[in-house]
Amino acid sequence: MIRKWTIAIASLTLLLVLAACGSGNGTDKKAAEPAGDGGAPKKDDIATRIAEATAKPVVINVFENSSTYTQEQFMDLYGSKIQKKYPNLSFKAYSANKANGGGTLPELIAQGVSIDLVKVSGASFYSLMSDNRLENDVSDLIKLYGYDVNKLYPAILDQMKQFGTNGQMYGIPNATVSTALFYNKDIFDKFGVAYPKDGMTWDDVYELARKLTRQDGGVQYMGFQEGYGHLFPVNQLSQGYIDTKTNKATLNNDNWKKIIENFARFHRIDGNAFVPSYVDPFWKDGRVAMVAAQSGGSWDFANTTTINWDLVELPRFKDAPKAGPGLQLPFYAISSTSKNRNQAFLAAAYIGSEEFQKEFAKLGYVPPIKIDNLMSVLGTGVPKLAGKNLKAAVPLEAAASPYPFNSYFSQVPGFLNTAYTTVVGGQKDANTALREAEEAANKKIEEAIAAKK
Repeated sequence: MIRKWTIAIASLTLLLVLAACGSGNGTDKKAAEPAGDGGAPKKDDIATRIAEATAKPVVINVFENSSTYTQEQFMDLYGSKIQKKYPNLSFKAYSANKANGGGTLPELIAQGVSIDLVKVSGASFYSLMSDNRLENDVSDLIKLYGYDVNKLYPAILDQMKQFGTNGQMYGIPNATVSTALFYNKDIFDKFGVAYPKDGMTWDDVYELARKLTRQDGGVQYMGFQEGYGHLFPVNQLSQGYIDTKTNKATLNNDNWKKIIENFARFHRIDGNAFVPSYVDPFWKDGRVAMVAAQSGGSWDFANTTTINWDLVELPRFKDAPKAGPGLQLPFYAISSTSKNRNQAFLAAAYIGSEEFQKEFAKLGYVPPIKIDNLMSVLGTGVPKLAGKNLKAAVPLEAAASPYPFNSYFSQVPGFLNTAYTTVVGGQKDANTALREAEEAANKKIEEAIAAKK
């Protein structure tokens, strides 16, 4: 990834019309009834409900599924900003770090900790929320408080609704992460090759990689490397890992073969051997000309690298020129056991508001909502991003459609990644590697299913 240096946008206003019941868990029937004749709440009613919900001090417990995440990180990114909006809301962040008073989510629940918000992304929704019976549909709060889900980009709204069996919404997205092509200008200048540009195909990039893979001054320069662990989950063909109806892996097919062969061919270029991690060779050593990697998250690397870099859109397949990369979608899910359901929703919804997201975008985070003139603010709070083609990190309108997944999804990606490394390492051909990966994944899924019985 562009390192998961975090792994945590303006005249249209996000209609974050929030309100809450007088009680913390939102069970006051009178307060939960829509205003007027059953239509959307009126703005004056909304203001009253917000005031009622935030009138008393409430501590919101947040779980971050990372052993390195800290209270300070949460407050810096989210908590302190929410408190400026709602001063009576305070936060306690829990992580998987036992030494810091944390633990796994089941462990914390067993200890009696009432979790209100859980940061999830993709398959972790199932392992954290569903497996612990914490999923909580907030469609009632979205309707009651007038949260305009149509401000979410279509691919994002579709993905959010896929977590439920009937279009349920379990939380509010706080950012989007995708992929792009980063390049080292110095290497292109050194060998007199024109820089990459938006709208290229993978074939175009392959030809550039051939020109830039060479030895010079005792240094082996490599034309291309990739962060396959992030590219595959947001692949441009919208190819999923599992059939959610049969719980069978979907690895042995033409789409995955096309994706694997596309990247494997780069490493058949003499001198451009596959490296497990491109991070140091590209960002530190300056020996790699181009990397396809995660984009739109933290840009901390920009403050430490010494190379002269920029980025362009992720190249497209020649026969699918409009298919951009998909999106990873971190969001805060509201727990079914929350004692502060309304306040937790208020906090999550404020993170997803235009007011918050415009400030967040200044740090380079890509918003999940439609905001006019996004590029006028994106990355402006990170001086070393000045002049960079940050639009390439925002494939929101051209994002690939999301594919379905479920609680057994997490059993599969590791087998695909292993298949890929055996192909680029020359141990197996793509057909054999994918067939064996699918067989092994299906066995693992069967074991997971049996363990739940």
